Amino acid sequence: MITEQYLKNNFLNAYFIDSDRKNIEILTTTEDKKSVINTIIPFDEKYPSFIALTKYISIDELHENTYNKKKKEKEIFEQKVIEIAKRDGLLVDNNTIDSNFFPALVKTIFEEPNTDHLFALKLALFELEKIRNSDNEELKKQLRQSKSNTEALQAAFELIK
Repeated sequence: MITEQYLKNNFLNAYFIDSDRKNIEILTTTEDKKSVINTIIPFDEKYPSFIALTKYISIDELHENTYNKKKKEKEIFEQKVIEIAKRDGLLVDNNTIDSNFFPALVKTIFEEPNTDHLFALKLALFELEKIRNSDNEELKKQLRQSKSNTEALQAAFELIK
């Protein structure tokens, strides 16, 4: 049981753990300060542990801690996703292109007709300043209307010449 006396010497942090904000996780240390204990209590203003908790943290601070915890979890998750994508060759770092990237690129351009990829390719090509700012409206039209990756790239190469 979480008591005011126990929290006085051992309280670390507290935050909501569910989207409905009905449960609170309280982090405390053991008496010897060598371990962290997590305790879950209901968000109930009449519950003795909640009353004890409010002596050390306000409701606003609970909400702020929850927000900060979720933000940190999201950052960690995003970092892990990027690490996995790089490891598996799904994400290319412009500074270190793995030689495994090129076979996938060639296959995508020449073998896999995919309208989503074609659309993404066209968008990426129009991000290039030489293409975006070109005065050759006919070639830009060809690029926009291209039906394959190779057609799109042919128009892009002509625009860049």
